[in-house]
Amino acid sequence: MSSYYNFNLGADEEKKKKFNIYSLVSLVIFVALFTLMVSGFGYWGFGRVATIFMLLFPLIGVVLAFKGKNLSKWLLILFNLLAFLMMAYILLLALGIGGG
Repeated sequence: MSSYYNFNLGADEEKKKKFNIYSLVSLVIFVALFTLMVSGFGYWGFGRVATIFMLLFPLIGVVLAFKGKNLSKWLLILFNLLAFLMMAYILLLALGIGGG
């Protein structure tokens, strides 16, 4: 019966650290794609796909950061949400919907 329960609390903490790392990687991928977009990179005809990925990576980062731990959890949530909102606003401006 005791083998059913996991008394190793360190394993759970390591998983939470990995979620923080995965969220940070998601944010770095977004920053790389955004930097390429701003510099005029063509994406070889996959511009819409790259734009969709630039919306999805911050959202994935937020979901993964919620599973993380410590102060870095909240910082990653904040940065990923800011990245998502910035990209959504840019798309709204490009489509002529947002801004004044």
